[in-house]
Amino acid sequence: MKKSLILLSALLLLVLNLTAVAQEDIEEIEEVERDVLEIVLFGGVDSPVGKMLEWKDTLGAKVGYDFGFDLGYFITESLVGGLGFRFSEYSIDASEDDNAAGNLKHRSYSPNLYLKYYLLPVSNFSPYAKANVGLTFLKFTTWVENENGDRYRQISYDPATTFGFGGGFFLYTANYGGFFVESNYYLINSKNIEAVYEGDTYLFGDNVSAWDVRGGIRILIGSGE
Repeated sequence: MKKSLILLSALLLLVLNLTAVAQEDIEEIEEVERDVLEIVLFGGVDSPVGKMLEWKDTLGAKVGYDFGFDLGYFITESLVGGLGFRFSEYSIDASEDDNAAGNLKHRSYSPNLYLKYYLLPVSNFSPYAKANVGLTFLKFTTWVENENGDRYRQISYDPATTFGFGGGFFLYTANYGGFFVESNYYLINSKNIEAVYEGDTYLFGDNVSAWDVRGGIRILIGSGE
């Protein structure tokens, strides 16, 4: 009987000890894996939509590319807010006999603030929704007039307020990061913005839109507490 009691006591102490160790490990894992920041690097295809396709009748944009970054802070386990930047470049859909315009580009620079909501934040595969608001600095090729002769020139227009929305999915491939695919639609309020070149003012004239499909890497930084 004494041996049985001793054996049961030893087993009980062992179970209690293992339980305590397991609980400490779980708490440590939870603390280490509590994400604080996300760093996102991306590149993709940027497609002009609507008026951008036929801007100034002869200077419409063609499908181009974009790249940039997001830096976000985890407000909750699912919700991230942060700062992003996107650079885009488009070729010009000029007429065949207009070689001067055909060899030039349209560009845009877009800083923004974003919110991203992950539907399955603790899963290895998580779809998400995203919205952003920011400014787009358009540097578009424009026909300008000056004393040295009329010509095409890439000129910088006033910043235009921009709204974007989209979504994507993220796949963990390591403890602290993985790959993602994302798509966004952008509404650029550019109709009334202007550019000044050699004393002359040029009106952009249209609100334009763009749609991108991008992919990249997402790096997560935990609290480490």
